[in-house]
Amino acid sequence: MKMIRKFAIFLLLPLHLFMIFGMPGMPGSVMMAVIVFTLLADAALSFLQMELLTSKRNSIGLYVSEFCPYLLEKVLIGVIEFGIFKLTGGASHNILSESWGKGLFFEVSLIESALVAVVTFVTGAARTMMYHDEKR
Repeated sequence: MKMIRKFAIFLLLPLHLFMIFGMPGMPGSVMMAVIVFTLLADAALSFLQMELLTSKRNSIGLYVSEFCPYLLEKVLIGVIEFGIFKLTGGASHNILSESWGKGLFFEVSLIESALVAVVTFVTGAARTMMYHDEKR
């Protein structure tokens, strides 16, 4: 369980790839449902991996040292998605091209991932500071 928790964020890669390559032909309500599901799954896996709801860190330095590998994993997921996106012909952002929808969902995927990383950092830092204050 510890190994799964350590790399839980990599479970998002198939969801992000589905969002990039499987959604351009779907109806709008299905697209929105997939985006919301991916956002919630990313937040849940991020909170699980960083143990935000169960850890008792009392030092912001300790939290930052645990956050850095998580952030590197998020960047690695983005790099892998970018590589796959470029290899499959997603270089064109012309609105008339077929890959335009893929480009849009690739950008949505990256923005969603960055947003969850920021929320995870802020939540973890605030929780760490609150736990530190309780210990006094």
